[in-house]
Amino acid sequence: MGRRSHCNISSLLLLLFSVLISKGSSYLVTVHVKNDIGDGIVLDARCRSDDYELGQRMLRQGEEWNWKFRAITGYSYFWCYFRWYDDQERIWYSGNFDVYHANGLLNKYIEKCRHNCMWSANRQGFFLYRVDRQEWQQRDEWTIDSIGKII
Repeated sequence: MGRRSHCNISSLLLLLFSVLISKGSSYLVTVHVKNDIGDGIVLDARCRSDDYELGQRMLRQGEEWNWKFRAITGYSYFWCYFRWYDDQERIWYSGNFDVYHANGLLNKYIEKCRHNCMWSANRQGFFLYRVDRQEWQQRDEWTIDSIGKII
């Protein structure tokens, strides 16, 4: 085999490897956040990533907010700030929670929810539906804010 055909084979392999990497370096993910707090309570949700502000939604009981994004193998991170008011206890509850986080080789949600991450906000906290276990798992708890505090 001559030097020229060795170079051609190497170039072809490099091109093939680049195409395979680019095709496998991202995948579509859908994140769902649902208000399951109950008692007619409205959930104030503000979500974002490092690159994109998704905005604010006021979710009534049973309403869901979902969005899709292309997760990049190297780094994809979305988080939300949530806040709700309990009329009976006269207390504000809030929390900053990760809803999707992949950092390098560590993707803490790929096994748990694969490409469809379903979250439920209820009185006890913030829950992720674990596809691998077929059950809801509590991931975070609410913190108590002072009444009238603007965050």
